[in-house]
Amino acid sequence: MSLIIGRDPEKQLLAEILTSRKAELLAVYGRRRVGKTFLIRTFYAKNLAFEFTGIHNAGFTEQLDNFSKAMRSAAKTRFDRPASWSAAFDILETYLTPLLKQNKQVIFFDEFPWIHTPRSNFLQAFAHF
Repeated sequence: MSLIIGRDPEKQLLAEILTSRKAELLAVYGRRRVGKTFLIRTFYAKNLAFEFTGIHNAGFTEQLDNFSKAMRSAAKTRFDRPASWSAAFDILETYLTPLLKQNKQVIFFDEFPWIHTPRSNFLQAFAHF
């Protein structure tokens, strides 16, 4: 955390979310290139169980391929591309369940708007997850 200079209100909020006794959803938004991703990655480095970054102008299949790559990186095992976002979130839930029994975990979806492609049903699957 010492790499983050300033941003005291943001760091306080991130700490409160991490110590909360309930599940939290945080949306970080703002202009491009101001350090949003750096802030989350740096602050939550020890608690980051899964990170997935959407690909700009990529379609449904490419986003799911990218999700599989992120799962391989997190779980250190091979994952085939899921057929849908619902299936992808089932895989993520299976991976997270034992981790959540140990302590609170952070799941980071970066470039969220890029993930929801037309007719992908990403937002519906995310909402259900």
